[in-house]
Amino acid sequence: MAREGHKSGIERTSRREFLKGAALGTLGLAGGVLGGCSGVRRASRVSGKKDNRPNILFINVDQMSINAMGAHGCEYVRTPNIDRLASRGVSFRESHSADPICCPARAAWFTSRTSCEHAVVFNNTPIVKNLPDMGQWFGQNGYETVHTGKWHVPGRGLKGSFDHVYGEHWIGEYADESVARSAEGYLRNRRGDEPFFMVVGFLQPHDICYWIAQNKEAQEVLRYPEIKGELPPLPPNFHYSKIEPQFCRQLGSHRWGVDGKEILTDNWTEEHWRYYLWAYYRQVEMVDAVVGHVLDAVEDSGYGDNTILVFASDHGEGQARHQKTNKDFLYEEVLKVPFIFSCPDRIMENHQDEKHLVSGLDLFPTLCDYAGVRSPADVRGRSLRPLLEGKSVEWREFVPAESYVTGRMIRTEEFKYITYKGDPVEQLFDMKNDPWEIHNLAGESGYGSTLEDHRKILADWEGHLKPAPVPEGGWLAGTKKKKGKRKKKS
Repeated sequence: MAREGHKSGIERTSRREFLKGAALGTLGLAGGVLGGCSGVRRASRVSGKKDNRPNILFINVDQMSINAMGAHGCEYVRTPNIDRLASRGVSFRESHSADPICCPARAAWFTSRTSCEHAVVFNNTPIVKNLPDMGQWFGQNGYETVHTGKWHVPGRGLKGSFDHVYGEHWIGEYADESVARSAEGYLRNRRGDEPFFMVVGFLQPHDICYWIAQNKEAQEVLRYPEIKGELPPLPPNFHYSKIEPQFCRQLGSHRWGVDGKEILTDNWTEEHWRYYLWAYYRQVEMVDAVVGHVLDAVEDSGYGDNTILVFASDHGEGQARHQKTNKDFLYEEVLKVPFIFSCPDRIMENHQDEKHLVSGLDLFPTLCDYAGVRSPADVRGRSLRPLLEGKSVEWREFVPAESYVTGRMIRTEEFKYITYKGDPVEQLFDMKNDPWEIHNLAGESGYGSTLEDHRKILADWEGHLKPAPVPEGGWLAGTKKKKGKRKKKS
């Protein structure tokens, strides 16, 4: 697996020659569409004069936690490319996924609406049809729109949202290099004066899911004993109080079904947990290498001076914290994600914002602000532009998150509140004095008013949302009572 920068065994000159002749052809090969937008979207672009608005390039990855990068202090991973992007822009350290599951989080990015509103509450439920996504919105407002790699917004076809589309694969180790090459091809060879809105979706480090499935049974001897001295230590909250809401226990219990049987990673020793952490960091390094390809292409193509670059992850990974793998629950390890913005002379450089609470919901309105485009109605995020430019602005007091229909999180400056509807166990953590979320204060005397304050914040927030009908299926399948008389068994 790649552990260093941005040349994966292919010299830049030969890669450029290869891409020069195949750039947009590559984009059309797997995606099946090249310049295939509707006449309505094209018509809005014929202006007769050069458009000087910034280009927008949104690079996203899957399942990368905010702490899994060198620029944020991790000693066990090397991420030179993501780090150089952070050094050239603003990195939000209080950045939260709107919903720590792939499809719900991505639908929130592209609509700035919560999961209960866009209806993608599981990975297999379709988005509300009439909600505009960023590809459609920027296309209708004079941008050439391009998508390559992971999309994963069910019920919304890429060809209806983007002009140029390149396909995807479900395994990052196979797909990400191809996705990076298609992005390079477009950036190095495009022509035209209109600005572009480009989305590059990488899969890694999502492949950790497959690694866990293949290593769910503890081996007596590690497969690679030579790395024993390199294994990262276990986190401080590996041992914690397991008094949790039922959904939290289920969603984070790292269960893998085999032949109808559940096999738990409970049989892992602490050494096996550390081996899993080592593997996760190697997969982060794999995606860092392909991010480097895209950053190089932006710089070499000449677009770097007028392109808003964004890097983000849909959600994080358990990383043995609270003895969990994977995602879906509402602890920091999966809610806190990288969120980096960069653009010369527009955005501050080498700044880590550790104060302001931000969300994936903020992406759409922020990009609209920089593009000079109004946001769609009822977006739930806020433009981050004042923060990116170092301006003083009154900011929000909390950020929300959802999980699997019933899960809710409210994060304020000092506290974090987690609840699952219908579950009597609530969680309240003092994030200043207990950042590892070890001590649940919800049942302790002296915190009753704080708990009630957060309940009220949640109720007020939900009160102004416009929920879509809850779809059938997912984790709630079979749990809803059907109306009418029950048929007798024949």
